[in-house]
This record gives sequence, C-alpha cells and structure tokens, in this order.
Amino acid sequence: MTDDWTTVVPAPGQVKAVAQELLALADSPADVRTDGNGTEFRIPPYLADRYTTPPAPKRRRAKKEEGDE
Repeated sequence: MTDDWTTVVPAPGQVKAVAQELLALADSPADVRTDGNGTEFRIPPYLADRYTTPPAPKRRRAKKEEGDE
C-alpha cells in the first residue's frame, strides 16, 4: 500500500543527487519510485525517516599519546 508514502520534491538541479541519496539509504531500489515526470520521488515511511533524520556523528577514538602504555 502506498497511501502513507512520502513525496520528495528536489530543488531544481538536484534531482540526480537526491535520487542517488535515496537509493543509497533504501533497503531496495524498488522503494524509490519516480513521480511527476521523473522530477519527484515517492518513498515509504522507513525511508522518509532515514532521509530526514541527520546521521549520528561518528565517534572518534582518543589518540594515544606518546609515553602512554
């Protein structure tokens, strides 16, 4: 059922970049559907969450200082 799917409308000139990002986040390429003559995308709820939630910052390991053992 696609009633609860979200429509993503990229800014002018950003269609390709948005498509690549959505496809990278999707579990399956079939979850990214085009609409509006290929200028809009329809995505399921899980993918909308992934697309709109900023990625968590990467944790860095503390550098070992010289003399530490």
